[in-house]
Amino acid sequence: MRNKISLLFLFYTLASFAQREANIWYFGENAGLDFNSGVPVALTNGQLDTLEGCATISNNNGQLLFYTDGITVWNRNHDVMPNGTDLFGHPSSSHAATIVPLPGSATLFYVFTLDAFVGVHGFCYSIVDMSLNGGNGDVTTKNIQIYTPSNEKLSIVKHANNTDYWVVTHQWNSNNFVSHLLTSSGLSTTPVISSIGSTISGSTDNVLGQMKISPDGTKLAVCHMYNQIELFDFNVATGVVSNLKVLYNNDFSYGVEFSPNNEVLYVSILNSSVPLSKILQFDLNATNIPASVQTLFLSNDSNIVFWGMQLGPDGKIYITQPLKTSLAVIHNPNQVGLSCNFQQNAVDLGGRFCKLGLPPFVSSFFFTPAIQYQNACAGATTQFQLGNATITSASWNFGDGNSSTSLSPTHTYATAGTYNVSVTTTSPNGSGSATREIVISDVPTATQPANSLICDNNNDGFYAFDLTTKTAAILNGQSATQFGVRYFANATDYANNITITNPNSFQNATAYQLQTIIAEVYNLENSDCKATTTFNIHVFESPLPSPSVAPINICDNISFGTDVDGKVVFNLTIRQTAVLNGQSATNFTISYYKDAALTNLISNPAAYVNTNVVETIYVKM
Repeated sequence: MRNKISLLFLFYTLASFAQREANIWYFGENAGLDFNSGVPVALTNGQLDTLEGCATISNNNGQLLFYTDGITVWNRNHDVMPNGTDLFGHPSSSHAATIVPLPGSATLFYVFTLDAFVGVHGFCYSIVDMSLNGGNGDVTTKNIQIYTPSNEKLSIVKHANNTDYWVVTHQWNSNNFVSHLLTSSGLSTTPVISSIGSTISGSTDNVLGQMKISPDGTKLAVCHMYNQIELFDFNVATGVVSNLKVLYNNDFSYGVEFSPNNEVLYVSILNSSVPLSKILQFDLNATNIPASVQTLFLSNDSNIVFWGMQLGPDGKIYITQPLKTSLAVIHNPNQVGLSCNFQQNAVDLGGRFCKLGLPPFVSSFFFTPAIQYQNACAGATTQFQLGNATITSASWNFGDGNSSTSLSPTHTYATAGTYNVSVTTTSPNGSGSATREIVISDVPTATQPANSLICDNNNDGFYAFDLTTKTAAILNGQSATQFGVRYFANATDYANNITITNPNSFQNATAYQLQTIIAEVYNLENSDCKATTTFNIHVFESPLPSPSVAPINICDNISFGTDVDGKVVFNLTIRQTAVLNGQSATNFTISYYKDAALTNLISNPAAYVNTNVVETIYVKM
């Protein structure tokens, strides 16, 4: 199928962003990336050639230590380590290997491996000692089986003590999540079992798909490829998986990843029919998370397929495109909606090919800064927090000359721009500081455009309106490269963020009824910075007067008129019903004229005195 967190956490945050353990990647067909410059640069010296799972680890300075495909271990010189062959991973395992440093040790690393397709080797570990072989490393312990059989699911995150690690897997033919604690004494033999979610059994293909724990350790997401996408809570103090939410079950899912701020989830979809490939996004702050799903990309082209996902040290999410020489990227994964900026073919691999997998890392390596903020719009109230940390005092610098000593301050930035926000804190555990660069975005204006009033052209009361013709007027000179406009059919849809998907050909909801359209102008870099206006669309009934109306004949008699010379007072409106020809009198105004050019208006048609014995009266609806 496929060839209280206390101030201790604040300290951890600072340490994690000084570390560079995830700065070198090797994957696919001799492909690699170096993030040490701040942007990914292609590496072409890797020896690894594998279909799926692989792993890489670097030191705190971002220098390569070793990498593996779960079977062979290569050192920093790209040579095979002593005893570094025949590990019990598998080239076709979603998580063939993940590397984690042993707590308390500067030289020992655990290499956890998973077999593929419920293979007999199951879940194992090997140990690499980097103090041996001249500092190039040696595999000193190999293939210690933890249990079998296992699914191809493996994710690792820091314990709440900020020292130890939870190593989480999923059993086969079971709904058990298995959490082993890795301490300085080694791997616990008594795991924490959480029986929740799907029972994975039947075809061994059902083990496919990634599992990830969020960088802050609070959430766990899993793609059971032929079953469904599930989201859980994870407890970093106990290792317990709880609170199942089924996010999606219509297609085949494989890749999954959290945003750096732990608030957005991304999934790659491989459908059994068209469209063949999708990138989905879920807003984890939504009241109804499954209903928050947005499709960022879809393709019916069998040559465009996305598989593995991995968060990078630069805060972007990278996605494999099998047999392509580039990776796709989500540039702003903390942003909900299209402003997350998904880009296909974004990172060139220097001629090397990616396949299905990318190297996973301890999720905690990507823990976001302690400083959190919401509402990053100029002129608005921006709120700042320090997560769940138990802080007794704080001194903030907002980067624009203003400061605060509130534990959870608010601040209004007068102008858009990039600001370096810093905080110094104290707690029962000590003191610390953190800095975070934030971007404050411009808030647009929304100018109300003219209404769209249309006469019916096919007598059914409906019309395909091109709402996009209003865009320029709504923007009113604002740059379309900075701001976008989206349209909503009604207030309910706007409240639920349901946009009009075809604004260039939008049909009114009810025949001949006025409909109010909501237009939202939003900042393309931060869709929370927005403004709205409204305009109406209305299809009016076209008049269809009778082509012929019976004449009004009156005999010349003094009892019926004013004199006996052919002049009579006529009530022309007695023919109104005939003129309307079945149409409602409340919808139309009828005017009467003495000439075909409709210039000589009869001002009182209910008492019109003729000037000729025979006259033709012209009617306008």
